[in-house]
Amino acid sequence: MNLIQTYFSGNDRPALFYYGWMIVVASFICHLFIFGVPTVMLPLLYGPMTEQFGWTRGDVVILASAKFTSGAVAAFFIGEFIQRFGVKLTAFLSSIIVGLTMIGFIFISELWHLTVIGVLLGIGSISLVICVKVIVSRWFEGRVGLALGIALIGGSTAGSLLTFVMEPLIINYGWRAAVAILSSGIWFISLPLFLTIAREHPEDMGLKTDSLKADPAKIKIDMPAMFKDFASIIKGKTFIAMAIGVFLIGFVDQGLLQHTVEYIDKEAGLGRDMARYAFSLIFTISIFGKVCFGWIFDKLAIKGVMICYIAIGIGVLLAFPVGGFETLLAFCVARGLSHGGTIVDVPYLCRQAYGPALLPRTIGTMTMILSTGFALGPYVIGRIYDSTGSYDNAFYLCILMAIIATISLAFVRPAYREWLKEQPDIA
Repeated sequence: MNLIQTYFSGNDRPALFYYGWMIVVASFICHLFIFGVPTVMLPLLYGPMTEQFGWTRGDVVILASAKFTSGAVAAFFIGEFIQRFGVKLTAFLSSIIVGLTMIGFIFISELWHLTVIGVLLGIGSISLVICVKVIVSRWFEGRVGLALGIALIGGSTAGSLLTFVMEPLIINYGWRAAVAILSSGIWFISLPLFLTIAREHPEDMGLKTDSLKADPAKIKIDMPAMFKDFASIIKGKTFIAMAIGVFLIGFVDQGLLQHTVEYIDKEAGLGRDMARYAFSLIFTISIFGKVCFGWIFDKLAIKGVMICYIAIGIGVLLAFPVGGFETLLAFCVARGLSHGGTIVDVPYLCRQAYGPALLPRTIGTMTMILSTGFALGPYVIGRIYDSTGSYDNAFYLCILMAIIATISLAFVRPAYREWLKEQPDIA
């Protein structure tokens, strides 16, 4: 702690660099192991589960739906919990929940076990995501999109690497033990690192928010009352429009993601190995997508998020012709870049519309809405496939939803961003 204060506070000597970037690094590691790994591993488990138990595709995605449903419910309460007790305690508890739940995969033998495991994973992982979104958004303003993009590439990094790690583990130890082994990243890397580095606010180290002149405490005092009234926020047109867009794009993004491996393997007929490599490539490309869209958000504000949403619809459209290497590559590029912008969108939109005063609540509530879309997407698409034997109708639905989500953001006003521009002594 003394070393951190000495080299980054700027009191006794010039700071090595802005400490907010250390927060970003710690957040990235946590997002990688506590959210990324538990989320990305799910599509890689569906095949082994269906082969062992004879469950349908709609059955096994209950795991993802339960995860995102419980996450949606938990997100609302987690925002309030962080507002009261802070990010560090919440991150500690969420790490414990996810780590123990991953070990619990060893005991799965009945279909209802997937629901229990999914619920616990959802509560723990979504809590960590909200922690990351809140703490990074507190430390940055002008480059908040870029900082969030970097912090949240943990999930994409997990996706690009996990397929090559998990398949050998499954082959050698079985899918249950493979998940339990992967929990070691939480116990020995992410949790200790985050607890050591994380600081709740810039003012805890006597620092200012990146890109702002005034102290964070002064900004909170001077900002209009509308940014401090949560009840009026959730009743406003901006919140409703944002909620519609976030829900729909969450449905599309996770709905397609959770079925990508099975679609490329069975529907497109390219085989499991090609599906596994494509899945990894999507996440690798999404690393660049998150950073690039984070930068675009900073430059174009709400219009940048709209570009991301329409790109997601284009990614779905490019799934139809997949049947060979060239068409698969085009799909992976479009899907990876557009997927990169999701997750970053919620904290960015909340920060620009409502500011830092109620970030845990606004981000928590909007993440709840996003997670509801995450929960419904995989389940509905799975059921459409089970009833029709094809993904075509589901993909048409996803394209329509992406278009509506894009249009809805046209009614979102970045009120806090506009207010900051009118304050020359702050911005």
